[in-house]
Amino acid sequence: MGSTLFVFLLMKLQTHILILLACWLSALLCFSCSKPKESRSETFLTQSDQVITTQDTKKRKPLKSPNRRLEIPAYLTDREEEIVYHTDFTLSYNRRRLLPNWVAWKLTPTRFKGKEQRAENFQPDFTIQHGPIAYDSDYRQSGYSRGHMCPAADCKHSRAAMNECFLLSNICPQNKEFNAGDWAELESICRHWANVYDSIFVVCGPVVEKNVQYQTIGKNRVTVPQRFFKVVMRWNGRNRADAIGFIYDNHARHHEMSYYAVSVDEVEQLTGIDFYPLLPKDVERRAEATFDTRRWKGMR
Repeated sequence: MGSTLFVFLLMKLQTHILILLACWLSALLCFSCSKPKESRSETFLTQSDQVITTQDTKKRKPLKSPNRRLEIPAYLTDREEEIVYHTDFTLSYNRRRLLPNWVAWKLTPTRFKGKEQRAENFQPDFTIQHGPIAYDSDYRQSGYSRGHMCPAADCKHSRAAMNECFLLSNICPQNKEFNAGDWAELESICRHWANVYDSIFVVCGPVVEKNVQYQTIGKNRVTVPQRFFKVVMRWNGRNRADAIGFIYDNHARHHEMSYYAVSVDEVEQLTGIDFYPLLPKDVERRAEATFDTRRWKGMR
């Protein structure tokens, strides 16, 4: 009799446990079904270990990276853009033009006082996830130089940085004399300024305007820009920043550098790019409205 009662009570307990388990699973299923679906997002590849995802690419705010990279412009909403981070520069890639919209980096003496030799190994940028990319064959026998935006001489501190600056996402077709002349001179004085002022924040790229028919090169039809821009800024970390812009035609002219100098506001008006959005607004406004060549040592 005792053993029969024990078996009966054990079966009862098992039944109650099964009922409770079924109720718990049912409640869990209902919760999962009622949870709102996540909105569709767009993912931009950056470095191999860093991906930026935006929930609404049409209403993107200026990028705020963990390191608060002051050189990075605001997101673009009027053209193709994919943001890609490399070791020492960031770029905005335009898959329609097969060019960067801009390339940005912080330049310090450490970067150009290294001993790495030029890579000379131009390669497609396979970290780009959306759309076609440029290949070295597009530039061969085109009559144009492979013009660096972030120059090789700014990436001498590491082999990784040197190799990445030869990715074709950092390259634009440039007139050979312009590339070796005025453009190289501007690159050189930027290194001088970084040495004098400890660091500067640089952004440069092609000027590509709407409703303009551009020449293209290569099988993949890489756009040949007619002009290029560069903006440079230094900041004391508090209430003072100095900035200057430059606009160059993509052909040989050989003028003094001051001939090409303009305010950053003028470059913004021409390119539609909002530079240095992470600066305090009053500091940004003052720095970008005017420029003074006397505040940039060595400039002619």
